[in-house]
Amino acid sequence: MPTSTPNSALLLRDVRRIRLEEISALVFRVVNESEQTVGVCFEEYQFAGSMRKHFTDDNGDTFQRAAFGNTDGCFLIEKNGLEKNLETLNTVRGFFKIWHEASGHSERRADVRDTCARLIKLFDSISQTCNTLPYLQDVGRISEASQTAPDGEFQQVEDRLASLLRTLRAVDAGDGDGIISPNRFEQFLNTAD
Repeated sequence: MPTSTPNSALLLRDVRRIRLEEISALVFRVVNESEQTVGVCFEEYQFAGSMRKHFTDDNGDTFQRAAFGNTDGCFLIEKNGLEKNLETLNTVRGFFKIWHEASGHSERRADVRDTCARLIKLFDSISQTCNTLPYLQDVGRISEASQTAPDGEFQQVEDRLASLLRTLRAVDAGDGDGIISPNRFEQFLNTAD
């Protein structure tokens, strides 16, 4: 029989998009008004588009099949029984392990992810005469690592992004300016406002 967690003032924290081979998942911690952890939710998307949802409230010892989403502006978790399929459990445990090891530095991780998203928009604005594909691939790897790198390795991700930004200032965009020119920086990367 499904059971529901009360939905008053539940908030999402440490949201990460994680990929394991052809499966990706959105993994996030759910907290109450006092910032106490209620549990961790997993929305798993397989290559064919099917989706499974799981929830753990015991630090990954057990996983429950679940349904969750927003109802009347409040987050709701409906637990639908323990997951017993070993293949599914191994997958969810893999997501949990990556998420758990990368659960710190949330604001810094969000900054790197958001900078990468803005870089992609900047690349889209550049003339086709400039080959941005190699840099686009770097941005994709850095963005993914920003969500999955263990806490102890996260500084390396930030360093890779800083190095890429320096490189993009020096590479000609085909218009006489660097890919990151002062004008494009203001338009796409300046987050001071």
